[in-house]
Amino acid sequence: MTKILYTVAKDKNGLLVKAVDADKGLDFFCPVCGNDLLLRKSGNTAKNSKRPHFAHKTLTPNCTPETALHFSFKTLLAKKINGHLENSQPIDISWKCDNCNEKHSGNLLKKIKAVKIEHNLKICQPDIALLDQNENVFAVIEIVVTHKPEAEVLEYYKINNIILIQINLKSDDDIFNLDSKASNPDSISVCINPKCPTCNNYKQKSFLTIIDGPCWKCGNTMKIATIQHGKIGKYLSPIEFTQDEINIANSKGALLKEHYSKTVQNKYIANTCSSCNSFAGEFFLFQDYYSPAGYGELPSTVHDIGYVCEACNKN
Repeated sequence: MTKILYTVAKDKNGLLVKAVDADKGLDFFCPVCGNDLLLRKSGNTAKNSKRPHFAHKTLTPNCTPETALHFSFKTLLAKKINGHLENSQPIDISWKCDNCNEKHSGNLLKKIKAVKIEHNLKICQPDIALLDQNENVFAVIEIVVTHKPEAEVLEYYKINNIILIQINLKSDDDIFNLDSKASNPDSISVCINPKCPTCNNYKQKSFLTIIDGPCWKCGNTMKIATIQHGKIGKYLSPIEFTQDEINIANSKGALLKEHYSKTVQNKYIANTCSSCNSFAGEFFLFQDYYSPAGYGELPSTVHDIGYVCEACNKN
C-alpha cells in the first residue's frame, strides 16, 4: 500500500479542503481529532518530492492518516450523493458480480431518497446508509481502508436484505479519484439476474455460439453449436443441452440429431453435417471447433438465449 498522507483538512468554516487546493497562511484543522494542521506544499513536482499534504503541529495519539482518509472519503462521497439526489441526477455504477461473474451496471440512486452518514442500525453504523422513500435502509456503502465489515455485520445486512456496496481505498490519491471509485465499487452484494423459483439461487446468462467449421468427412461447412452459462463458463456440447436449447440451436442454423457412436457404444445428440449427415464426435469438439473459434480462427456468432439455473439445471 502507498504511504498514506493527510491530504484533506478542515478550514475555519468546517469545510473539507484538499491540500493541492489549499493556500498557505490559513488555518487548517484535522478532520478526525480537530487539532491544528500545517500545510506542507513546496510546489516542487520532482519525481521523489512529497505530494502536498498536511501535518499535525503536535503529534496526536490514535489519529492516523488512514483514519483521516476514511473520514474524508466518506464525507465527500456522501456530499456527492446528496448533491445528485437534490438535483435528481443518477450516479451510474458498474461492478463484477460475485454471483454470476458478469459485469452489471445500473443507477446507484434509482430507489434512493436520502443519504445518512454513520446511521445507527444498533448492531452497526455503516459509513453511508442509502434510504428509500419509506426511510428504510435500502443499501449501505462501507469504505474500507484497513478493516472490512465484521462477519456479524455482513450477516445482518444479508438477513435484512440490505445491499452492501464496498469501496476499498489504498492511497490518499483515491480522494482525487472519488468519482471513479464511486462509479466502480469493488463489490456489490446483489445480482440483477433473476432468481430460480426452485432453489432461489441467481440464474446465469446463457449464450449459444454457432461456429462455422469444416465437416471432417466431406469438407463442407457445418454449423457447430455450443452453449456457455455466463461469459466465462465452460463449453457445453449438445449432449448436455436441454430440449429447448436443442430447438433454439436448430432454429439458428445448427443441425442437432441423435446418432449412434461406436466409440462409446451409445446414442447421443450431436452436431450434424447437413451435407453428408456425418456428426462431430464429442472427443473432437474442443480441439477442432471450440478452441479455434475462441482464437478467431473459425467464424462464429453468439446469441443470448436467456437465463439458466446451474444449481438445479432448470431454465
